[in-house]
Amino acid sequence: MDYSVVDPDKLEAVEERPCDLRRLSEPAGVERVALNRFRAEPGEQLPLAYHYHEQQEEAFVVLSGTLRVETPEGEFDVPEGSLFAARPEAPHRAYNPADAEDVVEVIAIGAPPVSGDAVQYDPADEE
Repeated sequence: MDYSVVDPDKLEAVEERPCDLRRLSEPAGVERVALNRFRAEPGEQLPLAYHYHEQQEEAFVVLSGTLRVETPEGEFDVPEGSLFAARPEAPHRAYNPADAEDVVEVIAIGAPPVSGDAVQYDPADEE
């Protein structure tokens, strides 16, 4: 089939994640891009750790709320309707601040869809 409609809420949540994660690529039948839906309550982060990707470009499209992204260059507030992008080897940690009033919902897009490409980043290593 050449087309897909996927309702993330009907998919199984990925276990042992810091927030609600639904993987969309396989159900949508796409192979050249990784697609995920994250839903983070106040105080929850999206990835498992502050990290960077060796090969993958990553972008977050904010569907609702305001996403905060920590980087070595400072913090970014990414409001609803906006996009945050990180090039390969650019460390970042996306989260919903503990003092946020709303849930943040994000579609994460990564290309190429590689596995094992995320490397944990420790800001103390830069000092």
